[in-house]
Amino acid sequence: MRLGEPAVQDGWVEGRTVVVAGASVITMGPDGDLVGDVVIRDGRIVAVGTGAGVDAPDDALHIDASNAVVLPGLVDGHVHAWEGALRGVSPDSGFYDYMGLTHGMLGPLMTPEDIAIGQRVTALRALEQGVTTIIDNCHNTRSPEHSDAAVEALQHAGIRAVHATGVGFGQPGDHVHENLLRLRDRFGADPRITLRLMEVAPTLEGWRFAREHGFGAVAEFGFWVENIDELLASGLCGPDIVLDHCAGLSDEHWKAVEGCGAAVALVPRSDPHYGLGAVAPVLATNRHGIQEAISSDNEFEYGLDLFAEMRTLMMVQRAGAFAAAQQGVTDAPAPYGVRDALRAATVGGALAAGLQDQIGTIVAGARADLTVLSLDRLRPVASHIGAAVAYATVADVDTVVVDGVLRKSGGELVDVDRDALVREAEASRDRLLGQIGTSAEDLRFSGQLAVTQQ
Repeated sequence: MRLGEPAVQDGWVEGRTVVVAGASVITMGPDGDLVGDVVIRDGRIVAVGTGAGVDAPDDALHIDASNAVVLPGLVDGHVHAWEGALRGVSPDSGFYDYMGLTHGMLGPLMTPEDIAIGQRVTALRALEQGVTTIIDNCHNTRSPEHSDAAVEALQHAGIRAVHATGVGFGQPGDHVHENLLRLRDRFGADPRITLRLMEVAPTLEGWRFAREHGFGAVAEFGFWVENIDELLASGLCGPDIVLDHCAGLSDEHWKAVEGCGAAVALVPRSDPHYGLGAVAPVLATNRHGIQEAISSDNEFEYGLDLFAEMRTLMMVQRAGAFAAAQQGVTDAPAPYGVRDALRAATVGGALAAGLQDQIGTIVAGARADLTVLSLDRLRPVASHIGAAVAYATVADVDTVVVDGVLRKSGGELVDVDRDALVREAEASRDRLLGQIGTSAEDLRFSGQLAVTQQ
């Protein structure tokens, strides 16, 4: 059968070997790319190669993917999923308005159900667009009930997630460490959920707790962090720490990040939108040999779209690399190509998630997280990796697989009542907006909801 046919969904059942055959496979692994087969069984990739499906069992599901490109599942290295129902509420907001609206006004009004709805919206939009893993920086977990609702929503969506729990600016956080231990007791057995500590203002106490209990931590990191030097010199910063943004760091700071091996998640669109530096500091990661992840941050102002993030990263990096070379900089990085951008969205994302031995490449033994693009709308196109990075949109994402489970097929999410979720999200949003004295109707032609609204 061919990719996208209704029979694919019917035949893709638990325990059955699946052969995605004849595709252009961009492995991002050491053996390079190929035209061939990806064989999946029991949630893992068991074979990759030209003719790899020949030895599959007689009852295997064979899918003709000769008109498709298979990528490792994309990884969003930093997103605040709880805000999903608030997408597009204030597209022109700057950083302080965004913080005031989310953490100061709307966040405190959210019930656990509001959190769950936002989580589901974000997770399912991610899956629609080929993102199989998110690092979910959930900085509005005000109670155990909010935390449980957030994780349960991710489980229900079927996405792979690093759930980093914490609170926002100005929120009491005394409960966060105890709550994280409780979450591990409750959800730690789920192989698709990894738990971390989220701190918007990173602390030595938090990093020490995370290290002691084996969680790892995520931090919003940049010039606004007053104790950067202390944090980077503490001995607590390592590969289990993810530093988001990294705006305004000095070269000495970057040397320290390189030295400790911390993961870095850049945000190509968010940083210039909010004024956190003119552009994401990708040339700094280049100069210090750091493999960056990329991320979308939130949907408050613009849509979740890792294809747009890849293209923005590539353009920012190329502009900076060319400018440095023209200025005679001796260590100017080479301009990025499409493979470099895709590496940030796959290999880099896997490093940030701490799952580099499981996801991010299409190799035998890895978890079966795949994003499959149909070439139907993209033709004529010569370079298939170019099509994936420089041309593709959500409309080209035909199939998404997480842990061997089919989550999108034929361009449609599997077993998702999208209309019902939209109704729930709009009801949640409208109730929250009503409590601060406005409505979606009021905002229809507005670019910005003022913090001084109420």
